[in-house]
Amino acid sequence: MPFSANCPSCGAPVVFKSSASFHGVCEFCRSTLVRHGGNLENLGRMADLMEDSSPLRLGSEGDYRGVHFAVIGRLQLRYAAGIWNEWHLLFDDRRGGWLSDAGGEYLISFLTPPGAELPGFAALKPDDGLKLAGRDFVVSDLEEAMCISGEGELPFAFGAGYPAQLADLRGTDQAAAAFATIDYSETPPLFFVGESLPFAAFSFTGLRDGAAPSKPAGTLKALQCPACGGAITLHDKAVQSVACPSCLSVLAADNESLSILAGAAAAMRVEPLLELGSTGRFGGKEWTVIGFQQRAVTTGGIDYPWQEYLLHHADEGFRWLVEADGHWNWVSPVANPPRYTAGLPSLSYAGERYLRYSAGAAETRYVIGEFTWKVSVGEIWQTIDFIAAPKMLSRETSRNETTWSLGEYLPPAEVAAAFKLKTALPAAIGIGANQPNPRRESHRRICSNFWKFFTLALAAQLLWVFILGGRTLLDQRLVFSPQNEEPLTTQTFRLDSAARNIALRHDTDLDNNWLGLNLTLVDKHTGRAWTAQGDMAYWHGSDGGESWSEGDRSRELVFRDLPAGTYYFVIDPEISAEKPVAVADRIKVIRDQAAWSNFFFLVIFLAAFPLFSRYRMTVFENGRWQNADFLSSGADLSSGGSDDDSGGDD
Repeated sequence: MPFSANCPSCGAPVVFKSSASFHGVCEFCRSTLVRHGGNLENLGRMADLMEDSSPLRLGSEGDYRGVHFAVIGRLQLRYAAGIWNEWHLLFDDRRGGWLSDAGGEYLISFLTPPGAELPGFAALKPDDGLKLAGRDFVVSDLEEAMCISGEGELPFAFGAGYPAQLADLRGTDQAAAAFATIDYSETPPLFFVGESLPFAAFSFTGLRDGAAPSKPAGTLKALQCPACGGAITLHDKAVQSVACPSCLSVLAADNESLSILAGAAAAMRVEPLLELGSTGRFGGKEWTVIGFQQRAVTTGGIDYPWQEYLLHHADEGFRWLVEADGHWNWVSPVANPPRYTAGLPSLSYAGERYLRYSAGAAETRYVIGEFTWKVSVGEIWQTIDFIAAPKMLSRETSRNETTWSLGEYLPPAEVAAAFKLKTALPAAIGIGANQPNPRRESHRRICSNFWKFFTLALAAQLLWVFILGGRTLLDQRLVFSPQNEEPLTTQTFRLDSAARNIALRHDTDLDNNWLGLNLTLVDKHTGRAWTAQGDMAYWHGSDGGESWSEGDRSRELVFRDLPAGTYYFVIDPEISAEKPVAVADRIKVIRDQAAWSNFFFLVIFLAAFPLFSRYRMTVFENGRWQNADFLSSGADLSSGGSDDDSGGDD
C-alpha cells in the first residue's frame, strides 16, 4: 500500500508508492526525507537537478517483457565524461528495478545475487572476464562517479556528494544484449543484471511534455564562445562538450553555460566534407551532423588519419559516420561485445568470422562541434579493427573503458545522396579496409552460370552415351594369318542416314608381337573409298621378379561424316616377320559413338571463366590486405607497438 505523509520542512504531501522505499525527495522544497514508521525525517536540502536530455520523468510509465512499471525515483550522477540518470522503477508485480539512460542507450537492470564472490574494484581492468549469476561477462567500463542530485523515492539513503565506484559489464552471449553493474558504494557490493534495449521497446507513456522526445533536427540552443565570442550551437542536452569552430577551444556544455576546458592543440584547420548542422537521411530517419573530429594512427613515422562525424537523432540517439581516404562507414555502438582474446587473428560475432586487420594508438588531432563526452585534443585510445566486408568491428580501449562499435561500408555516392550534396564527394582512394569486393557478385553469377552450363552439357553427354549414340552396326571375328597374303573383307553394314562418325574398333590377342593394318572403307554401290592405317603392339615380361607390360592389344579408328549407304571394310594386315603367328581380331563398327573428349574440352573451356573471375577477385583481396598491418592469417606486419592491448590515456 502507498504510504503518505507531510514533508516536515514545507508541509507538502509526500507519497511513497513502494513499501521498499525509505528515502525520498520532496518535489516542492527539495528536502531529503527518510521514513521512520509513520514519520518523515528531514536530512537536508537536495541539490537541484541538472537539465538533461532524458525524455523520462517521475510518473512516466512503460512495459518490460509484458509487465507494466512506473518511474518513481531518480538519481543523477556525474562522471569524468558527463552525467547520466538512474531511474528507479516500480513494477505491478511489486518488483523494483533501475533504468539507466546515457548517450541514447537504455539499460534496464535488477538487483541479483551474483552467485560468486565479487572482485574488488581496484582489481578490475577493462576486458577482464567474469562469470556471475551463471553468465559470462567482460568489464567494459570502470568509473568513479558522484551522485549530484536526486528526486522521488529510492530504496536506500542518498544525497549530493554520495560517491559511487561502478563497474559496467557486458554479456558475451551475442544472442542477447546482456548488461550488468557492480555498485561498490555499499559493502558488500551490489550486483545488478539486465539488458540494453531500444527506447521503443519500453512503450513509454507520460513522458516529458506528454510525448516521446521529438526535438527538432536543427539547433536546440544558441550560445556564445567565451573565448572568441563566436556562435555555438547545441543540438541535444546530452552534449557534454563542444569545440568552437572559430577558435577551436574545447568547452564544457553543462548547465547551459560554456566554460573553457582546454585550448585546441591543433594549429591546422581541417574542413569537414559534411557541414555541422547538415542533415542526412539514413534508414528513413533524419540525422544531424553535430560534431567532427580527426584522428590518426602513426606507424613507422607515417600518419594515417581519418575523420569522424557525430550524428544525432532525437529518438535514436547518436551514431558516427567515419571517412578515410574517401571510404565511408556507418558506425553504431555494440551493446553485446564479442569474445576476444588478445593476440588472436580473428573473432566471431553474430555468426560471422571477422579477421584482424589493423591496430594502433589513435590520437585525436582536431575537433569542432558537439560531443557526448568531454573531448580533448591529444586524447589517445588503443584501437583494433576486425573486418568481414562490408562490416568492421572496432575495439577501443582507454585506461578504464573498452568500447566496441560496428561499422558498415557506405559508398561515397550513397552518403552524398543522403545529404543531398550539390557536389560529389571525393572519389575513394585505393581499397577500403571493409570495402565490399566489387567482383564478388559477378564471380557468383559466373559460377552459377558455369554450373548451369556444366549440368546441361553433362545431361546431353549422358543422353548421347546411353540413349542416342553408340549403335553397333557390325560385330565380326577375323583371323590374320601369315600364310594368307590376301586382304580380308568384312561383312557389309548399312547406314540408313548420314552418320556423324563411325568407329572401327579392333580387339586382338597380340602376345609379344605387333600388327599393322591397312584399311579401306568402301561404299558398295558407289565405289567411293576411304583409307586409313593403324598399328598395334603389345609386349610383356618380367625383370628381376617384377612383371611389366607396354603397348595395347586394342585400337580404334574413326571415320567422320559418312553419307547413307551400304559399306564394308577391306583389311590388309602386316604381321611381324620375327614372330609370324596368326592374330585373332574382333572387329566392331559403332555408329555415332559418344566421344568424352569433346565433353572434357567443353568443361575446360567453361571452367576458364570462373577461374579467371576468381583470380580477379583474389587480386582485389590481396590489394586490401596490402594496406593492413596484419595478414589475413594473423601474421603481424606492423613495426613496433601498435598492437598494445594494455590501454592508453583516457
